[in-house]
Amino acid sequence: MPTLTRVSATAVALLFFLAAPAMADGYDKDAFAKYVAGDYAAAVANAAAVGGAENLALAARALNAAAYIGDDRKESRQLANRALGYAEEAIRLEPDFLEAHLEAAIGLSLRAANMAPTRALILNLPGRSRRHMDTALALDPRSFWALSTSAAWRLEVARRGGGAVFGADTELGYEEFMKARELAPANVVVAYECALRLIASKRAEWRPPALEALDAALAGVPESAFEQKMQERAQGLAAAIKAGPNAEAAYVSAQP
Repeated sequence: MPTLTRVSATAVALLFFLAAPAMADGYDKDAFAKYVAGDYAAAVANAAAVGGAENLALAARALNAAAYIGDDRKESRQLANRALGYAEEAIRLEPDFLEAHLEAAIGLSLRAANMAPTRALILNLPGRSRRHMDTALALDPRSFWALSTSAAWRLEVARRGGGAVFGADTELGYEEFMKARELAPANVVVAYECALRLIASKRAEWRPPALEALDAALAGVPESAFEQKMQERAQGLAAAIKAGPNAEAAYVSAQP
């Protein structure tokens, strides 16, 4: 069995799609408002009650957000598993629904992040997550959410030792990040994750674009409670960089 350190704690980097883009036509207004405000339990209840692919995907997004910010690994794993269920039901209703595929990818990644690495490998959670990302990219190659999600997966899986196992191409990941940043230069989550993952790679030639992305994350205007939390993390990364190499390395090591 190949070894992959904290196997898809790697792909908790896939949280770009938890930020709040413009409200989709099919979203329940109350459920979406609850999501944006960070009231994830209420968002899930409202969205699931209304139903339909869009609202099921929204329920999955809210559950994934709650799993990401939670402190209890078992609870986060359970929330992510529920999110996966909603995402898969949304895919059953609309097989070509990009958001549902991304939420499925995130749910699988969060499950992996909150269980033993060996078990995550046995269940092939990173590979299953990758397939949903590839589907999303095929549906819309210019989706900055799909591009940035894919980029983070590639860089983090490779950094944590799974590049050969799962075919994580870091050069392609870098290109995807640059495309995502070009398409959404002011998005806080995309900018922060781009900065974090490029800095974590320790590639000297990638540090200037990483710092540029960090500046964008700090300057951006959060559009949801989740984006606000990501901007706070950007502030933490900036402070660590200012404090010196040891603090920077400690910060990066502590991130999912």
